[in-house]
Amino acid sequence: MADALTPLSGQPMQHFCGWGATLVDALDSLCLMGFEDECQQALNASLALDFTKCLDDAEVNMFESTIRILGGLLAAYDLTNDVRLVSKLVELGDVLHDAFRTPNGMPRTRFRLGRSEVRPQAPSTAPLAEVGTLSLEFARLSQITGDGKYMDAVDLLSQILARTQQDSGIPGLWPEAVHPSSVGGQGSYFAKGGLRCSLGAGSDSAYEYLLKSHLLLGRQTDLYRTMWRAASERIKEHLLFRPAVPNINGTDVLFSGTAVKVPNRDYITLETKVQHLACFAGGMFALASRIFEEPKDLKLATQLTNGCVWAYLNTPTGIMPESFSVMRCPHEDPRNCEDAYRVLEGHGQPVCLNGACTDMLPPGFLEVSDPTYRLRPEAVESVFIMWRATGNEHWREVGWTMFQSIIKYTRAPYGHASLASTTQLVDRQAYENETWVSKRGPIQLDEMESFWFAETLKYFYLLFSEPDLISLDDYVLNTEAHPFRLTNGIRGFG
Repeated sequence: MADALTPLSGQPMQHFCGWGATLVDALDSLCLMGFEDECQQALNASLALDFTKCLDDAEVNMFESTIRILGGLLAAYDLTNDVRLVSKLVELGDVLHDAFRTPNGMPRTRFRLGRSEVRPQAPSTAPLAEVGTLSLEFARLSQITGDGKYMDAVDLLSQILARTQQDSGIPGLWPEAVHPSSVGGQGSYFAKGGLRCSLGAGSDSAYEYLLKSHLLLGRQTDLYRTMWRAASERIKEHLLFRPAVPNINGTDVLFSGTAVKVPNRDYITLETKVQHLACFAGGMFALASRIFEEPKDLKLATQLTNGCVWAYLNTPTGIMPESFSVMRCPHEDPRNCEDAYRVLEGHGQPVCLNGACTDMLPPGFLEVSDPTYRLRPEAVESVFIMWRATGNEHWREVGWTMFQSIIKYTRAPYGHASLASTTQLVDRQAYENETWVSKRGPIQLDEMESFWFAETLKYFYLLFSEPDLISLDDYVLNTEAHPFRLTNGIRGFG
């Protein structure tokens, strides 16, 4: 079965062993949106998949297979209670559990099925997120199947994270790259030597899972709460900043950057490059504010979500780019930030804080390092959680504006397409009302990730649904927006 479909040419694509990644990733979306016939068809097709084989002898991506495919099946079970899924969960769970079969118990991040390695090893270097974003799925798998081996595997991993949390160049945070193969040996340096810490690519969901694993398991262990508290304080201290941007509504905004420990020095610098991937942070702190009854975290969540909404509303397309840089405001009072600078020289291009900017640089942007839009969900994820946390209609209003922009520019013959640039409009062919028309807009890319169905569309749907549909009192959503049911007596909230 194909893993993906190209939205412009309608061609099948294989990225995940032919395990039907898009179908499984979208399964719970079909079910909760009320597409009963389609949900049942997709469920039956999922049951026919063979997870013991990988198409073309491709490598299994442990992280992506866990969050997308295992996560999708777990959520389908929690939404449908279809007992036929249990055997399929065990089949896939055992395949992925084999990644932990290394001398030190650290998982292989890539592996091939059916290869008999004498001494399979964990990688020498891996992104933090790829080893720190497994706990939720494997713990829920143990809860559903009654087999503790899955939970045991990630518990060891979580113990390592806890033990090394103070080892990096910025104690309390883990570096973007860690060293799994070093664990257990002499001179273990899992997190040592790491000088870059962020909530963006390579790190993002590892921090999210501290909070969400506490939600799932909080009355069984205090481990995740302890790690979250230590990490959240350092995030606030080192990663968050107020930008100097035009802000006609006077909205207080924050962004998350990258903290860099200067080698052989006692100080830390902040790179003010903003990533769409880090836009989940607003929702993360909103959840934390409710779980731990911290009003200051809700204010922080509001500021962070405002930042990503601002980035959407201030591009020619109304869509935030993958990454860009802004100027850090030198003032604590946000009212002074808009007037901090008018034009900043010496960065390749001027930064315009008022009026039109040249060379497709939107007002307030220092540089757009990656102008693409990959159908990502992180901004609407935070908008959705802010709506659920506050009940403030403002979040639905800005969410609707974001949705209209995304649908307008991404619509394609076979779905929705990624965009080559959110900051450049050109004369091109656009697909409207089942026909091609000449219209000004961004160039489309022939790419459509499965998370478009699993996350982006789901979050928009839930934003405009009743709060009791996938209530955040009863479910925790994994990093792919798959809802796992919380178990009374074990859950860490309520």
